[in-house]
Amino acid sequence: MQQANVARGMHFGNKEEALALLKRAVALVEVDKNRALNLFTTGDGGLHQKDLYPFCLTNKGLILGHPTLEGLNILNFKDTTGKEVGKLMINVAKYGEVNEVDFMIARLTTDDEKLYRKTQLVTKVSGLICAVGYYTE
Repeated sequence: MQQANVARGMHFGNKEEALALLKRAVALVEVDKNRALNLFTTGDGGLHQKDLYPFCLTNKGLILGHPTLEGLNILNFKDTTGKEVGKLMINVAKYGEVNEVDFMIARLTTDDEKLYRKTQLVTKVSGLICAVGYYTE
């Protein structure tokens, strides 16, 4: 059964699931920023779903609350096409809005080296830029 689910992409999150997770993450950050960032890193409380996870970054590009990239600065991160993903995420983040940043990257949760479009759903909350990303073909 799992193989059939993998073949249909059931282990990968979609836009609706990513948006729901981002809304949950925003609510957690509003209540207790430090606890929320810790939960984003550990995934406790169901915050890592399929290949989806929330994370935040500062206005200077420092990643906080990420399961594997905690402390990395993405200000100058560019995708394979040269798109300045880090700067775009910072620039589009707005309080009370969810905006999108698309870029090309291999799936970080698999050994697949094929490039996919990844869309980061990005918002601003409590002085942080928070996001959840999902892949599409």
